[in-house]
This record gives sequence, structure tokens and C-alpha cells, in this order.
Amino acid sequence: MRTGPLVGLVALVMCGPLACGGGGGGGGGAGTPTSPTTPSTPAPTTPAAPAAPNTVTVGNNSFSPATLTVTPGTTVTWTWDTCSQGSDPYGGSTKTCVNHSVTWDTPGGTASPTQSEGNYTRAFATAGTYDYHCAIHGAAMSGKIVVQ
Repeated sequence: MRTGPLVGLVALVMCGPLACGGGGGGGGGAGTPTSPTTPSTPAPTTPAAPAAPNTVTVGNNSFSPATLTVTPGTTVTWTWDTCSQGSDPYGGSTKTCVNHSVTWDTPGGTASPTQSEGNYTRAFATAGTYDYHCAIHGAAMSGKIVVQ
């Protein structure tokens, strides 16, 4: 039986893909080594600086530490850390801040201004427990200074 060039071409087109093997997945045929991948290691993080003694951080909806114990004559500083940096879809950046205050539950202390950044200080001359809260967030955001 005589076959013409057209029959040979049909056979090549139909059987050709079957002859390539079925290894799939790319990376070469059998016997071709693939490159090993290097595991990704997260970038080292810089630990946060420890808070200075006699400092309370005013965060979003919290005072940290919530209770601070000091000796008589100590001045305590509250430092606001309530702003977060964001970005807009056009590549710019935005800064979002939340207002808080330090308002005393007992008479004798002057409240801080309502603010989103900055510091506030108060000296504690006598032993006792001094409770405070945020005027905006109420009892849900409260703390105390224990002087002993």
C-alpha cells in the first residue's frame, strides 16, 4: 500500500504530541534537574523600644500600662500614639488620628486636653490610687496610677 505525503503529515500531527512524554509541569524532560528554591526568610524586625519608666502610652482605646505604680513625688507622662499611616489609591499617604484625653475620676487633678498627639504630665506627691479615663470613651478606656 502506498501512502502519500498527506497521510504521513496526518500521522505526525495526531501522534506527535503523544511521543513527547507526559511529564508536565515544565522544567525540562526526564533527567533535567530543576533548580532548588531558596526558602524565604522574613526580614528581621526591630524590637520596639521599651517604654520609659513612669510613662503611659495613650493608644487607640487603651492606656498602656493600664495600672502604673510609682513612689510619691513621681511625675508621670502620658504619650499619645493614636495615629496610623495609610495610603490612598493614587500613591499618596494619609494620616488618621483618634482623639483621647486623661480625665481624673477623683478631684484634684487637671484633665489633659482632648488630643490625638502630644504629651501630658502630672506629678503625684501623696500616696493613694488615682483612677482616670478617656472623656470620649468612658470606662471602656480607663487606667490608674498607684502611688505608694
